Amino acid sequence: MKFTYISPSVLPSRAANSVHVVMQCDALIRAGAEVTLYAKRTIPEHDKLLPAIFAAYGVDLSKGRLVSYWSRSSRGINIRIAAIALWDLFRKPWPDVILSRNLYASYVIGVIFRHPVLFETHQLEIGIRKFMQRAIMTRQRIITVVISSKLEEYLTQHHSLAPARTLVLHDAAPEGIKPLPKKKHFDALTQVYPQAEGDWKGVCGYFGHLYAGRGVEIIESMARARPDVLFLLFGGNEADVQTRKQRNNCVNLHYVGHVSHQVAQQAMKSVDVLLMPYQESVSIGVSGHDTARWMSPMKMFEYMGAGVPIISSDLPVLREVLSDGENALLVPPSNSESWILALDRLLNDEELSNAIGVCAHNDYKAKYTWKKRAHCLIEAAKELK
Repeated sequence: MKFTYISPSVLPSRAANSVHVVMQCDALIRAGAEVTLYAKRTIPEHDKLLPAIFAAYGVDLSKGRLVSYWSRSSRGINIRIAAIALWDLFRKPWPDVILSRNLYASYVIGVIFRHPVLFETHQLEIGIRKFMQRAIMTRQRIITVVISSKLEEYLTQHHSLAPARTLVLHDAAPEGIKPLPKKKHFDALTQVYPQAEGDWKGVCGYFGHLYAGRGVEIIESMARARPDVLFLLFGGNEADVQTRKQRNNCVNLHYVGHVSHQVAQQAMKSVDVLLMPYQESVSIGVSGHDTARWMSPMKMFEYMGAGVPIISSDLPVLREVLSDGENALLVPPSNSESWILALDRLLNDEELSNAIGVCAHNDYKAKYTWKKRAHCLIEAAKELK
């Protein structure tokens, strides 16, 4: 099956949408699809794009076809990607399926030219983009792919009507993540982060941005309350990391900053507890965009794959995947005392800690890999043909 993926992405970059797009394309290729990907690249030379993607994400897309443009300007990225994709598409035999996270391309292909589209959306649009989103999702020959049941619900409220056809596909994690035996955790951690050396009762890990609503303040409170536990925060842009470091006076709280995807995965498997303290309002680094009500964080599924027990905020959308006491401990988002008590519970109850980690890993293998998501997209594409 020939898949054309029209992205909204700049590759390689640290943006979550770029990780999603690259991982999904890799999984589609592994599932036997012929994939053409349209994107913007961050480097002038097109022949250096594949090695740069591999270095950033640990993914080899050489069996796919990449069509991209480069520009110093950050204006009109989605429109320019759409224009390149449309120019290329209408000069060649039409692919079996269009998978698009690009609103403008989806509108032209699905609404104006009335071609079938798998239209994936992760947000509620406003202004003229709201009009386009509504027009796209109400076409019978378009399947709207959403990352949570909550997003389907909010789309319906936002537009005062439901999508014509919907496919709920949560985000995912790469195939084949294997947990480390508990006794190997600390040695594996110090290989990727030697500064973790010390006589700690336990090590907690956080992976992700440091934007507002990510719950970094909760982790800081936990570190002050439990000085015998090491807290490692991986990720964040340089400015945010520097600001946090300057304010931090806890020797057991380390802002590690950005690391490669491979290093992050190794570190996830090597800590004792993984933290996901999303608040009730969550920024993605773009003004006006709050995803807390319908998000499906990719790191949640990587956490699950790691087989390490998770403490997570108890948010309705996360309960679509997480179940308290089974594959995670769920606690009130902003109550730092509850987070501290949950941490004590895991560090003092090895049987519970192991059971939660095993359950989370089994759920990941059964339902939440990019490969399984790719097969769902392929089956949906067959419905459109």
